[in-house]
Amino acid sequence: MNPLHSTLCSIAFFISGILSIQAKNTDTEKPNILLILVDDMGYSDLGCYGSEIDTPNLDLLAKNGIRYSQMYNTSKCSTTRSALLMGRYVDRTSWEANYNNGPNLGELAQQRGYRTLWSGKNHSSILPTQRGFDRFYGLQGGCCNFWNPGKKTPAGKDVPHIKAYQWMINDQWVKVFEPKDPNYYTTDAFTNNAIAWLREYKNDSKPFFLYLAYTSPHWPLHAHQKDIDKYKGKYDKGYQVIQQERYERMLNNQWIDKETTKLHTKPIKKWESLSPEQQKDEARRMEVHAAMVDNLDQNIGKVIAELKAHDAFENTLILFFSDNGSSSENLTKDLKNHTETDTTAIGNVFSYQFLGPQWAQVINTPFAKYKKTSHEGGICTPMIAHWPKGISIPNTWSHQPVHLVDIYPTLLDLTKTNYPTTWEGQATRPPEGISLTPTFSGNKLTEREHLMGFDFAAGRAIRDKNWKLVRFGKQQWELYNLETDRSETNNLAKQMPEKVKEMTSLFEQWQKKCQFKDKENLR
Repeated sequence: MNPLHSTLCSIAFFISGILSIQAKNTDTEKPNILLILVDDMGYSDLGCYGSEIDTPNLDLLAKNGIRYSQMYNTSKCSTTRSALLMGRYVDRTSWEANYNNGPNLGELAQQRGYRTLWSGKNHSSILPTQRGFDRFYGLQGGCCNFWNPGKKTPAGKDVPHIKAYQWMINDQWVKVFEPKDPNYYTTDAFTNNAIAWLREYKNDSKPFFLYLAYTSPHWPLHAHQKDIDKYKGKYDKGYQVIQQERYERMLNNQWIDKETTKLHTKPIKKWESLSPEQQKDEARRMEVHAAMVDNLDQNIGKVIAELKAHDAFENTLILFFSDNGSSSENLTKDLKNHTETDTTAIGNVFSYQFLGPQWAQVINTPFAKYKKTSHEGGICTPMIAHWPKGISIPNTWSHQPVHLVDIYPTLLDLTKTNYPTTWEGQATRPPEGISLTPTFSGNKLTEREHLMGFDFAAGRAIRDKNWKLVRFGKQQWELYNLETDRSETNNLAKQMPEKVKEMTSLFEQWQKKCQFKDKENLR
């Protein structure tokens, strides 16, 4: 062989080896993490779950990722956020004290070398920048006027609101936030701040952990007029027709099985029983809700575009999910000294309207009930996982039951981190979920050590494999086999009293496990 040729081959082999090592190192880098949590979204609210609402960006994430048919939450905003950040089940009394029993997701990610960012809603007493997050933009409370979280518009007129919560704006806490921009809209603002951070840290050596916690489509019904106009007349056909169309879309796409997932028969008020004026009012409510979901999708599209612009998209794990099912709430008691005279104005800054129980039932198709209950409509919502470098089975469904407490163990798994036995001098309580990473390659999840339990407001439930015990308020316990009855249409409680007794005991044991240190001892 020619000596020069031999030398060139050796150099080429050496360079090839270096590039191979670099490629392997790149492949084993910790992924960026993007958690997108939306508020009060129903099971069938996305196009990729059966909706008529336009959600092309989330649909594309679903097509190139995994959809989960049994993703569970806690049925309420505040409890869900506590369970998510700490990785443990909570009940109605323990969600805030839960924060005092170890590191939250931000603290964990920060310790593992991540840039930690949180834009959106908090809904707890902890201060994000004191608990693991480098940056925070958003509100401490649960909801606000989307156009103006304060008390006055730029024109000086009163804005209807429940409470003007504390906000962090430009890294400073403000007691009352009144935007100067007359076109301010919270969903857009949460996105814009997240994108600004991504640009600011684009050359950072650290991977990022971004928690994007939207308030949309939580009430009040507020949306851009251009988005509302897209759905003008779309819902004039009424509750029953829209519900049936969503259900049939699910069946036709083979996303659900007709034999195991019947359309729940919980009665919805007949559309024909409403007056023409009432129908107009109800259709308008749903138009605004659809516009809010549509706008969410547009904003998520902007974040995706930013990730692609920075070549960060391929190695970013995106998890999209909701904190509970659609809401039936109608909190008119909170609208003190506020009277709305023009229902056609639903959606603007002076309006503070709610979706109501009829549309909430439609939005949660094919399930029963809604937020604050432990039936499937309250606790089971969409989830999409997208990660080009880490998911080997795109455009698939995972039908294994998962819970948002599983996200914490998933991040432990991805970052090869052992959960600490102590934190800031105190003993910790480890996460109670399991890692979702097996689902990224179509494998079975590991066996659960802790049962899924649910307890908030009118809802209580326990799930043991495919068996679910659930009750609403003071009603009797109901028993369902979710393998054959996903939509809870065949109550087996009377036929199987011993099973009810056994699972009632399991629920009581689970509830005892949910107790934490008194919240007054929070750091």
